[in-house]
Amino acid sequence: MNFKSKELRKVYIILFLLFACGLLLLFSRSQTVLKAQKADHPQRNQYLATMENQRKTPQLTGDNYCIAYNSSSDYNRKLKANAEKALENMKKRTTIFNTKEHRVKLEDCNTTILATEHLKDLGSVEDIEKYVQNGGYVLFMSVLNQDSAYQILYRKLGISSFGDYVSPKGIHLLSNVLIGEKGYKVDDDFITNDSISLDLDDQTELLAESADKTPLLWKSKYGEGAFMVFNGTIMQEKISRGLFTGALSLLVPDYIYPVFNEKLFYIDDFPAPIPKGRNAAISKEYQRDIPSFYNEIWWPNMLKTAKKYGFKYTGGIIESYTDVVTPPFDSVEDKDSHYLIAFGRELLKSGGELGFHGFNHQSLVLDPKVSSVYGYKVWKDEEDMSDSIRELSAYVSRAFPNYKVTSYIPPSNVLSEEGRRALKAAWPDLTVISSVYREDMTGLGYIQEFEIAKDGIIEMPRITSGYFESGFDRWSIANTVTELGYFSHFAHPDDVISEDRSNNLGWKEMYDEFDQYMARIKETYPWLRANTSTDAAYEVANTLQMQVEWKHTKNRLEGHISNYAPNQYYILRTDKKLNRLEHCEATKIDTHTYLIEAKKADFKIDLGES
Repeated sequence: MNFKSKELRKVYIILFLLFACGLLLLFSRSQTVLKAQKADHPQRNQYLATMENQRKTPQLTGDNYCIAYNSSSDYNRKLKANAEKALENMKKRTTIFNTKEHRVKLEDCNTTILATEHLKDLGSVEDIEKYVQNGGYVLFMSVLNQDSAYQILYRKLGISSFGDYVSPKGIHLLSNVLIGEKGYKVDDDFITNDSISLDLDDQTELLAESADKTPLLWKSKYGEGAFMVFNGTIMQEKISRGLFTGALSLLVPDYIYPVFNEKLFYIDDFPAPIPKGRNAAISKEYQRDIPSFYNEIWWPNMLKTAKKYGFKYTGGIIESYTDVVTPPFDSVEDKDSHYLIAFGRELLKSGGELGFHGFNHQSLVLDPKVSSVYGYKVWKDEEDMSDSIRELSAYVSRAFPNYKVTSYIPPSNVLSEEGRRALKAAWPDLTVISSVYREDMTGLGYIQEFEIAKDGIIEMPRITSGYFESGFDRWSIANTVTELGYFSHFAHPDDVISEDRSNNLGWKEMYDEFDQYMARIKETYPWLRANTSTDAAYEVANTLQMQVEWKHTKNRLEGHISNYAPNQYYILRTDKKLNRLEHCEATKIDTHTYLIEAKKADFKIDLGES
């Protein structure tokens, strides 16, 4: 009897534990837990309260970087704009000389950047020689005109002989001018330069060449200074700013500049209504309908990727795929709070963030010419656009009552001024807009720089998209990481069932390509920090508002940060050893390249011998 009683007691205990686990599971899936969930973002009001104080930053100090350009040339203006913006991001003191109106005062410049094709725009040949020989540095952003000054100076530039102009395509990086990419070679005409066919002398350091071995970038020391020569024309392109930054950082000794150090991944249209029914490719490959595929295959794969390669997803919620652009907005039939709650909960649990993509996928524009390009309907006015955002906010609030949504991703990366005003009117918590960085061929996209708008919204663009890495994508990533220490990517769930965006591949093959893509990012840039949209935006804003004063001697770098906040990072390029570090940490991320984290407003780096 005692034996039976003990056995029964064990059975009761097991049954009780199973019952308790069941209750716990039900509780974890209940609205009670959803109501308890809160966003971890800092309060926007606190950010706005400190923003005005952060804007009051001191004038930049340190070495003076001079840009010489001719305002009458559109090509020169593009070169100058890219150099100026890159130097602004690097917090370098800059002086602009319009050679159409003023001569360049080389004596006032520590480093001079020529954003024209003409050597004479810097002064006489003797002036240039003397400037560099006495310790000045010159970066030529463009292929040069073979004028009389060129024919006198070319040997000082490291050139042994030169011939005709050519148009070589592709690039082969013989150095780490783009961080982590030494040896990278692309033979594609998306990189095409106008160049001079030439040979270099044996003392010149060749850093990059075209696919057919035309020298593109090299460094030539002269006296106490040096020339950095770019024998091409692609530095006029925004996406090549990293090449400019990398060239400058390999020209000037012990070069240090701030970076964001962020790695982001957005999933646009997620959570969103999932199409019912079946897809032929999915049915053949997985024997599932579309909703089952996304729930049981695609989403678990995406979570696996995030964990494996260190990403935090920011989802862009869509309430409906109807093309309704007039009120009422609360009676659409395809909205599905089940998927919002189920996928949204798992996204948050994985460390991610929920953002708004739109009530539907109709871009917030009033211009019918713009809407027609994308096959969208035209909104009547700002109030209707605002009403749609209010409905989206209410829809999400019912699922996640205490969650504060602060990030916005424009549908099709298109947003008008009227749409932006409508967003702000309906959504006081709007903190960050993430559209795109690269230039748009249509000229209709919401193209962004990294900046804080006058109204306090943080502009924080994405760089690449999709499940496949093209040559242009890799070039874009390498440039943006080198310039800004920033990777930001987005993909759509329905890319899988789109013939063009899936490259006519099934998900197994797509996922294999995607896995290799994300593996390469982790392998090339293991130092980048995974973050969500809003958390990254606050850190980006802090870096944008920060200023740093440098004191540089032969064996020491000292930095003093105004408006210091945690998570301030810098790239240091130096061939010297790093000895003693004070109030900072250093991580080697490439040859002669370090990631520096400032732990306090004042920090020091003692440098050894080369």
